[in-house]
Amino acid sequence: MLKNSKIVVLAGGISDEREISLRSGRGCFNALNRLGYNVSLLDLEQSNQIAQLNNSEEIDIAFLCTHGAFGEDGKLQGMLEWRKISYTGSKVLASAVCMNKHFTKQILKSSNIQVSPGCLLRDVDKNLVNFPIMLKPLESGSSIGIRKINNLQELEGIMVEYYSSASGWMIEEYILGREITVSLLQIEKELKVLPILELKSKNEFYDLEAKYTKGMTKFILPAPFDEAQRKEIELIAIKTFRALGCSGFGRVDMIICEKTNKPIVLEVNTLPGMTETSDLPAQAKAGGIEYEQLVELMLKTAVL
Repeated sequence: MLKNSKIVVLAGGISDEREISLRSGRGCFNALNRLGYNVSLLDLEQSNQIAQLNNSEEIDIAFLCTHGAFGEDGKLQGMLEWRKISYTGSKVLASAVCMNKHFTKQILKSSNIQVSPGCLLRDVDKNLVNFPIMLKPLESGSSIGIRKINNLQELEGIMVEYYSSASGWMIEEYILGREITVSLLQIEKELKVLPILELKSKNEFYDLEAKYTKGMTKFILPAPFDEAQRKEIELIAIKTFRALGCSGFGRVDMIICEKTNKPIVLEVNTLPGMTETSDLPAQAKAGGIEYEQLVELMLKTAVL
């Protein structure tokens, strides 16, 4: 049935992650094309291009490779639902919640899932901060804009610099430990946890350069954990995914705290990158799923 469907890969968009999105989109388009699907690639450079997705008779499935604002935050998903077009990835509410790191933390804390302590930049009490801390954009991915703040002087400078946009930024406790990511993929009706990936960046932390530059990060796959801790991490990832209402596939980023040796959830990505250096394809391959097969399985989640 899917072979007869008209599929459009949506990529590009207007966020800071546009170039990464285009790389993801080209990879997925090429894979579906090789597999014999009726597929096209649309770069969403302008909002009026959504008008090309007229109705479900012209487009059956949208394969989303959109990252960041508009493409990953529920807005595009809502427009597709209005036009009755099936799409890959999480639905409107889960997409919107996971895009907002503050909301994500609040929901996970209410589900008794340990998250990295933090608050909105506008709400920070300078007298109670234990340095170093991390500055993160509230609604962005790919490690764009992340900065480490080492002392009060730096924080005061940041608060002046970001005064007009402080509500769009948050600070988090800087946690030393092992950076890991856990990808999940729905195969038929089963949510499968792919092999855990440990990331060792050549930079101080896993930033944009380390994430998308070959050779800047060492992938340890599968990450070395004993059976008990591996199961604990997998259960936390599944619980996180379900608590946030995610569906189809996604990625949960964590850190294994050096002090406690316990997993702490950092954030959740509902439309993970699909480039040649991205985490999800690497984890799938370690689990015996090649890139083309992964893309096809992701496509099938749109109609589950």
